[in-house]
Amino acid sequence: MQILEAVAAARTGLTLTEIGNRLDLRTPTVHRLVSSLKSLDLLTSQEGSRSYMLGHRMQLLLHATLSTDDYSHLTTSILRDLVGELGETVHLARLNGTIAESVLMVQPEGSNRSFVQPGRELPLYAAASGKAILAFQSPDFIERYLARPRTAYTENTKVGDKELRAELVRVRANGIAVCDNELDPGVLSFGHPVRVKGGYVMYSIGVTGLTDRFRTTPRDFIRDRLSHAAALLGERFGDGD
Repeated sequence: MQILEAVAAARTGLTLTEIGNRLDLRTPTVHRLVSSLKSLDLLTSQEGSRSYMLGHRMQLLLHATLSTDDYSHLTTSILRDLVGELGETVHLARLNGTIAESVLMVQPEGSNRSFVQPGRELPLYAAASGKAILAFQSPDFIERYLARPRTAYTENTKVGDKELRAELVRVRANGIAVCDNELDPGVLSFGHPVRVKGGYVMYSIGVTGLTDRFRTTPRDFIRDRLSHAAALLGERFGDGD
């Protein structure tokens, strides 16, 4: 626990030597404990560096403790600005096991229809916000997830292994995920990954609207505004990239 606390307090990570010096531990002891923490994905070594950061599993535990009030305090102003720019419902989703959970939503003033109420569980393979998270998980996570059974919500839902893998490649290449009548009929959604400290994608920011109305908004503009908002959210969540 002292090692985890020390690494968490150091924004740029700590080397084995720095951990030993801070905690007055011998090098063999530090190496053994850090190796154990790394095997549990509680610590991870930075690529091209000898420093250690909090691992993916530890990050998931930390973010799982955030409440609706925490999310509202951290992100509402960013979501409201995005609603003003796009004129559609915006929401924040987080990875929760094998689903994307909607945790906060902001609607245009006067709107009375929503598809992403907080608490709604969104499938990673069908929802735009889910695809934006799934595409940037580890290869092992993706393989385990794609081995699970899938349900077709509409005639446009992609459920085949080959087409889903191709979809994830497109998301990684374009930086944005699309759900065009794949989850809710008549609804068009876009999702963008949000990176937290360590570069992990645990969140996505999504925008949703009725297909006939939303399709006229240029996709390049949507991508640009989502990307900007995602960068701001990453800063609020402590993006370590």
